[in-house]
Amino acid sequence: MKKTLWFLSLLVFAITGCANANTLTPEIEFILEPTLVVEESPESIETAPAYLPQPGDSDLDRANAITNSIYLFYSENNPAEVILHISGYLPTPCHELRIYIPQPDQENKVNVEIYSLAEPDIECEQVLRAFDTRVNLGTYPAGSYWVWVNGGRVGNFDF
Repeated sequence: MKKTLWFLSLLVFAITGCANANTLTPEIEFILEPTLVVEESPESIETAPAYLPQPGDSDLDRANAITNSIYLFYSENNPAEVILHISGYLPTPCHELRIYIPQPDQENKVNVEIYSLAEPDIECEQVLRAFDTRVNLGTYPAGSYWVWVNGGRVGNFDF
């Protein structure tokens, strides 16, 4: 056993001692240049959020959106803005979220509508699609306001 162990140690030592210590350097040098350059415009173009009603929505089928969490909070901007955080589910992956935010009524109620739209006559898997979004309700004149979503009272805020 000792002879075998001694022989293996000697063999490993001999093999590593005979190994080439030089590292290989590549003979061809590649220079990579960018293939796509995106230049940003100096003005940022603001687009409307996808959840706002769009032209052509009247041609789509309307369905409910299931909400499981809705709450209000204030942004840290000056002036402060009211933000509505909504999470829930759409009926299928083919449905798109829509949120209609009207101006407050005469009683200072903001009646938000949350619903979904889908192309008519399209076959889609019958699985729920989760959504989680923040909706900026903006700023309001001085007063006390109540926020209602799909007929249910969510909360109030004061300016």
